[in-house]
Amino acid sequence: MAAGARYFCTAGRGLEPFLAREVRARLGATEVDYVLGKVFFTTAAEPGELKELKSGERLFLLLKKRVPLSVSRNKGKMLHEIKSLLTEEPESCLDVIATWRKLRSHEGKKDEVSQESLKPHKRKPEEEVNIASKRQKTEQVREIVSEEHQAGAGENYVVSEEESDRDCQTESKASLESPPKSSIEKPTENEKQNFSFRVSCRCSGAIAKILTSQEIGRAVGIALRKQFGWQADLRAPDLEIFLHLNDIHSVVGIPLFRLPLANREYIRTAGLRSTVAWAMASLAEISVGAFVLDPMCGLGTILLEAAKEWPVSVSLTIGFEQDL
Repeated sequence: MAAGARYFCTAGRGLEPFLAREVRARLGATEVDYVLGKVFFTTAAEPGELKELKSGERLFLLLKKRVPLSVSRNKGKMLHEIKSLLTEEPESCLDVIATWRKLRSHEGKKDEVSQESLKPHKRKPEEEVNIASKRQKTEQVREIVSEEHQAGAGENYVVSEEESDRDCQTESKASLESPPKSSIEKPTENEKQNFSFRVSCRCSGAIAKILTSQEIGRAVGIALRKQFGWQADLRAPDLEIFLHLNDIHSVVGIPLFRLPLANREYIRTAGLRSTVAWAMASLAEISVGAFVLDPMCGLGTILLEAAKEWPVSVSLTIGFEQDL
């Protein structure tokens, strides 16, 4: 892409500096900065290049990044302020969505095929099937938990038809006022047709003491339906809107890929987190002709990451701690 887009990528605790260095080196990223659990950057890289990030968890197109919301006992006022993150500048929001569509179109069916290939259904020894499935489930839980390491829990929420009719009884009259028609009619015309969405919300800190993720998700979902005419779909939406509100910042983004970057096609069984394994291998500063030894390799995740990152440069020696 000619012009750079603004992204943020989630990272495990302590991996933010690794990810910041990686986006500069691998993607030629600019305007790089990071906070706990997130790295923000600008790049013109293609989706294939973005998918090669090794130390990140989930990658998002950035819709909004603001200072923390002011905390008030007036829930209606707070919900109105949260909704304004997406509704006050509809043209800007739709521009980012257009960028997201272009990036996704570059992937096409390849992304869906890769998702299927990542599902470890078959194992040759029948005895390993149950163990592998349990490990896979554990890994999926880790993927969700390790996206954000701040306190607080998050939930996906999409407003249903019945809930949208009820609106939010907790909101004040001011928070329910819809924007003037003149400000929304033009940008929504091209985005209305057969467009579905869902809202994922995580809130922590002072905000979480006043509002729940469900209340925020419901309010934002209703606002988006009114503003853009999109239809809610929890199971298979065209678009996911991600909000994370805490005491550090207010961030809104769109996931670029359905699966986390930490999912590796070449790692079939859950072991050491792939992002951590990559970071450990990078700390070794492996050079051409280096000999890499992991005497207690477990599932060999560090060696796999090293072999993938430096395929021609290294010789690997695996020591097994498991009984064969």
